[in-house]
Amino acid sequence: MKRFDISKAKTLRGEIIKNLYDLYDEPIPLNRIMDLMRYKTFYDKRDIKRAIGYLSGIKKEFVQVEADDKEYWASFVQLTPKGVNLAEGDISDMGVVFSE
Repeated sequence: MKRFDISKAKTLRGEIIKNLYDLYDEPIPLNRIMDLMRYKTFYDKRDIKRAIGYLSGIKKEFVQVEADDKEYWASFVQLTPKGVNLAEGDISDMGVVFSE
């Protein structure tokens, strides 16, 4: 993976955490994440799906996904308490970068 791609992936993960933090305590559909990232033209569905996979993965567990078996983008995602700690800077993850 190219250095730019890695940086882009880390920034996307940070943007997702930041947006979920702003909407904390209410699960939102993944397609809303797509809408929130619309202004970031260099992210596509595949990038967002990978980022959600990373953030919800084992030993990360920053987000919780309630999967919709029929339509992935209708699944709901919510920030976990560990994700709140990440958003507030109490913990860090080298795979997540928050842009200013």
